[in-house]
Amino acid sequence: MDNSEFVREMWQAWSSGNFDAIEAAFAPDARWRAVEDGPWNCENRGQILNVIRQNRERRGAPEGQVEGIVDVGDRIVVAFRPANPTPDGWPLDDGVRYVVLTIRDGLVTEMKGCASRQVAFDYAAS
Repeated sequence: MDNSEFVREMWQAWSSGNFDAIEAAFAPDARWRAVEDGPWNCENRGQILNVIRQNRERRGAPEGQVEGIVDVGDRIVVAFRPANPTPDGWPLDDGVRYVVLTIRDGLVTEMKGCASRQVAFDYAAS
């Protein structure tokens, strides 16, 4: 499966609440880094799944669309346009959120939220 297909399947699982598929996409020691590092970062797959579940319970299923997927070495820059962004949420760059996925052996080992497109591509290239 190519990275574009992997990301789109992951998004479908995330938006539909298919936690088995989400769990299968992440390495056990996967990390989720926020735009700004802090105690809210997740240090393993279990923590990531808990946050996804909690967010879904509070806000419902995420809505929006993946607008771009670009491979940068073993990382993938994903551009996502949320349907209903919140003003106090993740920073948007012209209405788009950016996340960088690091893939190893077919599993996500890290997700890194980025404040802008430029930051995402710089992080992916580092």
